[in-house]
Amino acid sequence: MKAYRKRLIGILLAMVFCFSPVGAMAAGLPVTISSGLNMKEVECTFEDSRIVYGEGAPGTEVVFTVSKMNRFGELVELHKNTVRINSLGLFSVTLPLERGNNYIGMKTEGETRQAVVKRVPQAVKTQLQRMIALPGLNVTLK
Repeated sequence: MKAYRKRLIGILLAMVFCFSPVGAMAAGLPVTISSGLNMKEVECTFEDSRIVYGEGAPGTEVVFTVSKMNRFGELVELHKNTVRINSLGLFSVTLPLERGNNYIGMKTEGETRQAVVKRVPQAVKTQLQRMIALPGLNVTLK
């Protein structure tokens, strides 16, 4: 009976030590963006909205804001969306974009990040499509 108790206590202690680092790391996970938004550089798009996917600790609230800069150089908030990360640790949000530079803010518990997405008019897209040069078009054959 004593040997059985010792084994059981040993197995329980091993389980506590094995799984405790995983639980501690999962609780402190920051919110990360999987796709749809690059926090390091300015992105350009022709679309009128952007779908952002990410992951983080379940139950965490993430607040997204879309702002534009006015003529005085101040950011004016145009859209605000609060998302709660689901039980799988995933979230997605659709953010509307205005023409020009859109300053997208992402705020979580004590952490704020910002990205810039520049929306270019559709007329520029059609002009670029017409200007595509194909190699060999000006070659004359003898």
